[in-house]
Amino acid sequence: MKVFSFAALFLALSASADPQYQIQYAQYQSAEHGVAIQKVLGTIKQKGYQNQPAFSRDGSRLLWTAQAGEGPMATDIHWLLLSERGAGKALRATPFGEFSATPLPGSDSDYSVVRVEADGTQRLWQINSQTEQLLFPELKGVGYHVWGSDEDLLLFLLEDSTGPNRAVYRTKDGELTTLAGHIGRALLYQASTDRFFFTAPRPGQPENSPLWLWRYQAGSKKAEALLPMPANGQDLAVTSQGTVLVSAGKFIFQLVDDQWLPWADLSKQCDGKVSRFKLNPVQPVLAFVCEKES
Repeated sequence: MKVFSFAALFLALSASADPQYQIQYAQYQSAEHGVAIQKVLGTIKQKGYQNQPAFSRDGSRLLWTAQAGEGPMATDIHWLLLSERGAGKALRATPFGEFSATPLPGSDSDYSVVRVEADGTQRLWQINSQTEQLLFPELKGVGYHVWGSDEDLLLFLLEDSTGPNRAVYRTKDGELTTLAGHIGRALLYQASTDRFFFTAPRPGQPENSPLWLWRYQAGSKKAEALLPMPANGQDLAVTSQGTVLVSAGKFIFQLVDDQWLPWADLSKQCDGKVSRFKLNPVQPVLAFVCEKES
């Protein structure tokens, strides 16, 4: 692994000098209000930075960003089979920093990742266990990304000479539309409505203002601010039925009729805050990061 200085990618993470990250994955079942954790299936016990859990499109694999070398930001994408559990292994060891594994549309074995290249450039790459390919050579400064249903993307682009960090929509033909600036790191695609979601201050408010949830209809000209995020709101996810979820503290909330209602209580599993989470697309399994201050 190449060790690189703290990339701007991590400016949106916790400002703590030494946070600790633990990934757990658990089975859940329906409850009166939302869901209840039925059983913790496993915990990633590797040392160092462990973050950004994701599931393969067929639901068989759990992937995450793992520290893999000297220095806190030397990372590879690791994975394990849910049927076997175990410690996991690197999807593809490279001399670069890689983050944010996301299933590539139409594939159960290929993933798009943000790669920090030798000169510090952050771009999207397609990787699997055998091959790799640069996806969009002209698209630089990528922090996070999420795919739509038509080879389109919502991107978190890093601050540069043209403006602050921002939400940018890219069509499959490469047309870019800037939607908002000073955004948070959470991005979401809701397949049932062909809408994207992200977080940013309310229009006209200072950059350090509380974050709101924003909605963008794929292919339209602008996004709209919907409602404030819950206090300490962190990450976004979506259920198979299309319900938007957000993590806040030790809890996950669901968006129902333009208000945040309880969905899951993780206080028994996490004594810190749930900073990241993902739902398995096939099985009733939730992966989440419990972040604790040391």
